[in-house]
Amino acid sequence: MIITDDRPSPIMNKPHFDAPFHRLHELRMENDAARYEQEELRGRFDTIRNRHENGTAPRAVSTYQLFQTPISLAARLVALLGLAGGERILEPSAGLGRILDAIAPYKPSEVTAVEIAPRCAGELFVQNRTGVIIKQRNFLTMSQDDIETFDCIAMNPPFHMRSDIAHILHARKFLRPGGRLAALCMDTRHRLEQLKPLSSHWETIPAGEFQSEGTGIGTILLTIEN
Repeated sequence: MIITDDRPSPIMNKPHFDAPFHRLHELRMENDAARYEQEELRGRFDTIRNRHENGTAPRAVSTYQLFQTPISLAARLVALLGLAGGERILEPSAGLGRILDAIAPYKPSEVTAVEIAPRCAGELFVQNRTGVIIKQRNFLTMSQDDIETFDCIAMNPPFHMRSDIAHILHARKFLRPGGRLAALCMDTRHRLEQLKPLSSHWETIPAGEFQSEGTGIGTILLTIEN
């Protein structure tokens, strides 16, 4: 004979106290994770909190014909100079300092940076670079009486109205015997005719190289040796 007991099992009817406990535990873990994440970010927020007061905030500068040299291209341009350290270098159209940044790791003895635009020159002064002399001048009006001569010249001159040709030809006058000039110019027939015969290196840079700087212009990377 089989006897059955229809009374509810005390185990089956036990309240599910574990479910609320697990949910609270999960919430606590989520809160702890969020707190740890915020602690990791705190240092970054502390760094930028006073950036408008301490001068580290990004600064927007715009001036006519300012197309900064892309960082990778500035590095390639300076590498063509074959710097060994200790050279005296001229940057005759310094802009906001991209080429100066590329020069710095080579530890030159002195760098002279010339910039015609007052706002750009002001930004260069604010950067306070060690060993860099800044002159807010029109480079085309300068002579060796103003800045003497240099072992190397690195430049990305303005291109408007073939001014890159004029700047590069003028810069040659400041090269010491055995010195080297590395420059960018526009990729046109006039540059080919006037600058390539003087050049020891002539490299076509794809038009898209300057796209991030706001222009699709084609350029040439060249060197001239004295």
